Amino acid sequence: MQTTKASNRYAQALFEIAIENSILDEVMGDLKLISGTIQNEIDLIDLIKNPTINKSTKKTIFEKIFIKKVNKSTMNFLSLVIGKNREAYLLDMINKYQDLYNEHYNIVVAHIISAEPMDEALKNKIKAKINIGGSVHIEEKIDKSLLGGFIIKTGDLQYDASIRKKIKNAKRAFKL
Repeated sequence: MQTTKASNRYAQALFEIAIENSILDEVMGDLKLISGTIQNEIDLIDLIKNPTINKSTKKTIFEKIFIKKVNKSTMNFLSLVIGKNREAYLLDMINKYQDLYNEHYNIVVAHIISAEPMDEALKNKIKAKINIGGSVHIEEKIDKSLLGGFIIKTGDLQYDASIRKKIKNAKRAFKL
């Protein structure tokens, strides 16, 4: 989904409300639940993207799904987003909120792409190398095309220790 300035503003507003009410963790949990539900239900994605369905129908559907599962502030946020016709940017707003949450708690998110699942010992070594004073959260993804090794992404930095990269470098060296 597209990133907008509005997504940043909505996420910032929700974050400030969560701080005021001391419900940062609860709202983060709610947003993870909402994001997971949206991403797993293709009908919900279609509902969000469909401009021909009116706001009240969308609000009713979201209320039926989430009203008993999420905090009142989170539900009010969802109603506001739908009321302002910004539901197409909801997943982006959730991602922005998560960025603010991670920054607030000094959490570094490391995306690791590997050819095979990594064992906990290796993950702990990577966490120790990345740790810059906060905690490190690892999100792992498997990509068989790497052939071996791994790629680590944190923020704007990337470390590529994959076999695929080494093969490409060797091919490039022999073409000289």
